[in-house]
Amino acid sequence: MEYRRNGNTEILALIVDDDDVDRERLARMLERCSRPIQVVEASSQAEALEIIRRPASHFDIVFLDFGLEDGDGRDLVPTIHGEVDPDCPIVAVTGFTDELVAAASIKSGMTEFLTKRSLSPERVAASVEEGIAWRRYREELRRAEEELTHRSLHDPLTDLPNRTLFLDRLGQACARARRSGDPFAVVMIDLDRFKEINDSFGHAAGDAVLTTIARRLRAQLREVDTVARLGGDEFAVLLQNISGSEAAMTMASKLVGLVEQPIAHDGRVLHVGASLGVAQCPLLGFSPAGLLSAADDAMYEAKRGIGKAVVARSSGQRHSTPFDRTGMLVELEEALEDRTLRWHWQPKVDMRDGRVLGFEALVRWCDPRGNAIPADHLIKAVEQSPLLEAFTYHSIDTVLGQFSRIQDELGNAAVCINISARMLERSGFVDKVVALVERHGVDPARVTLELTETALIANPGQARRVIEQLHDRRVGLSIDDFGAGFTSFGYLREFAVSEIKIDRSYIRRFAENRFDQSLVNSLVVLCESLGIPLVAEGVEDARTREMLVSLGCHAGQGYGICRPMPYEDVRPWVEGWNRDHIRSAA
Repeated sequence: MEYRRNGNTEILALIVDDDDVDRERLARMLERCSRPIQVVEASSQAEALEIIRRPASHFDIVFLDFGLEDGDGRDLVPTIHGEVDPDCPIVAVTGFTDELVAAASIKSGMTEFLTKRSLSPERVAASVEEGIAWRRYREELRRAEEELTHRSLHDPLTDLPNRTLFLDRLGQACARARRSGDPFAVVMIDLDRFKEINDSFGHAAGDAVLTTIARRLRAQLREVDTVARLGGDEFAVLLQNISGSEAAMTMASKLVGLVEQPIAHDGRVLHVGASLGVAQCPLLGFSPAGLLSAADDAMYEAKRGIGKAVVARSSGQRHSTPFDRTGMLVELEEALEDRTLRWHWQPKVDMRDGRVLGFEALVRWCDPRGNAIPADHLIKAVEQSPLLEAFTYHSIDTVLGQFSRIQDELGNAAVCINISARMLERSGFVDKVVALVERHGVDPARVTLELTETALIANPGQARRVIEQLHDRRVGLSIDDFGAGFTSFGYLREFAVSEIKIDRSYIRRFAENRFDQSLVNSLVVLCESLGIPLVAEGVEDARTREMLVSLGCHAGQGYGICRPMPYEDVRPWVEGWNRDHIRSAA
């Protein structure tokens, strides 16, 4: 027999009690509720187990007594939540009145504790409503976490796996290859002329190019293969069971052809090319990082080709590339010595009243030839070099020095400084940061270090220890690009995080995309439950600002508020902003 709602029944309730009189009394109270309730009764633990384990049985709420003849009723809780329904509200109904028993009941997973002496139709009806509300909250929370998990492992624009998921699958492929010798290849793809399309025709055209190419690549590959968008105009492909260089290069050449096909958008025909780099396992070893680096080097080698797209295969040797990292690092070391790096400051404001909440300091550098080095290239090169510590402490020292000179004019606004996750592994990091804060006479509560969320995944144990040390010293920690690579929202519960920044990809199409609106709404609810402030990045228009505020996301930064500005412009900008916005808000 299956137990499910019949006819107009709204709620299916299970009563587990070995006292016939008490069970019947509670059943009558339930039947008097305003909602139509169907009651199923069990007089023992064994009977209850048999009922709840029947296929398709689904109870909306369970009322459970402790003192059953064949066992403690509380022993049913893990079975119900673990095997049947993790969101089912379970109400303890017992003759015990001890507060310790009540506390133990709630701790075991029950949602409410009632004494039989206190039962009344009104109290039972209230328990039903509270239980249903609890179930609804749990179900919404679970859906939100499932959405977050998917979005944290997939690129929001193309829905391809992102870097985190790609690295996980690459690691699994390396482990299989080491065990059984299964060969595979890694292909790195970098689009050519993509920036020209973005600059000439706008981000909508760029998005159309990326989504079209993603769709083509996914359609070409087998189910066992993986194509991922690593960021910007860079894709990566994991080709399983590819043996021999010829097979890998043949497939890579097919991928080039897919990318080169014209793309129609908004009455125009767009053309991009691609440079591809290929690295093979086991030819180049079993290290995920080594294979990625080899494919990356081969891809930069391919960029030397002029004209149409080019494929290069890594031989395991280092290639010189158009992006000369070694030469750049030599010049960067000189820039650190000469203190010629610059920082642009971007404000973060309360979108309700215009209050300036803080600034994010963003590094800017032009090489000696006057070429502006993209920040992501700069950071990537520094992270893999001996200059990491010098660059990091120079950044913190310089930004804190700038902040100290204007902090009195910024109210309670804080400053946020980006750091590499690798610094969390460096000895004495926290002490050195605190020493710099004290040296400049800055309140540590107004200093926040910013990490991308993937930093926490890389070494969560070490990250937790360092973040706790920073928290104890009153230095804040902000998680940037949240949603771009987090494997589990549960990680946030383990860290003393002072702020979360929603990845700008959620905000870009926020006003038109109901899924992104739903996701941001879920983030607001979850962050409120954890007591963590939420910041929207990439806010570019008034409509997005208004919608974010209506959902409860009040802090924002982006071009629609203010572009990053040279440090010298911060003071006059604050004066003008406060004059124009704070007064109008009043």
